[in-house]
Amino acid sequence: MNDVSVNGTWLSTLDIMLVSREIPALPETEENIVKIAGRDGVRNFGSTYAARPIGLGLFIMGDDYDGTVALLANVFNVRRGPLIIIFDDRPDKRYIAEYRGSMSFDTSTGNRLINVPLKMDDPWVESVQDTELREYGQGLSYGEGYFYISDSYFDITSSGQNVTINNEGSDIAYPLIRITGSFADLSISDGNHTFTFSGSIGTNDVLEVNSDPDKCTVRLNGSNAFSRSNAVFLKLPPGETILTVTANSPAFALEVIYRYKYLF
Repeated sequence: MNDVSVNGTWLSTLDIMLVSREIPALPETEENIVKIAGRDGVRNFGSTYAARPIGLGLFIMGDDYDGTVALLANVFNVRRGPLIIIFDDRPDKRYIAEYRGSMSFDTSTGNRLINVPLKMDDPWVESVQDTELREYGQGLSYGEGYFYISDSYFDITSSGQNVTINNEGSDIAYPLIRITGSFADLSISDGNHTFTFSGSIGTNDVLEVNSDPDKCTVRLNGSNAFSRSNAVFLKLPPGETILTVTANSPAFALEVIYRYKYLF
């Protein structure tokens, strides 16, 4: 561990070395409780995770100290919004964080160590690569997550076909389900919940169902098609989920796109 990437810029290219990091193994918890008048104690409605703080210890290596600090300030400028943080010894995980607090350093003593406080509003760590099928020539280099055989991409050619999705993360995933091809009257069930889409689509059509709780959209060729669905959105718990796909005359590709989410 001696390097960190911030929005694609490795700090070593700015003559800055990562010498320490502080990442709690678990975020702090927050209790959801209600005090009821006349009753002892409280009613507990479960706990949730709070935002996760991250601390980076950076060492200025170059001769131009002030110039390098100015570059560093620009890298972590809060006006850039959430930053994608990747460590060189954890290349398959990314941390989405923003600068919070104040950089601490002491120029009067010649100390070249700068401490940078960050905070992840969403405390879950994500996989760098999502499950979308990629091949050579699509902007990736060797070792950057090509899927020759994806466990999230399937050719659906018969009604009632089962497919197995393996969520390797440690939290629930809310996938984007992309369907390219033709069918009539579709349903996708995980055994407990069923998404349906009425009517037919053609060979060159693309249906996208975004299960993200902040979005929950159904789009056909980019246009709103929510009214043709039953407004049920599927989610993937950790481990394997078997989806049963039912439709009339199915001839389409089914892709389930999401990132793995980790506690640490």
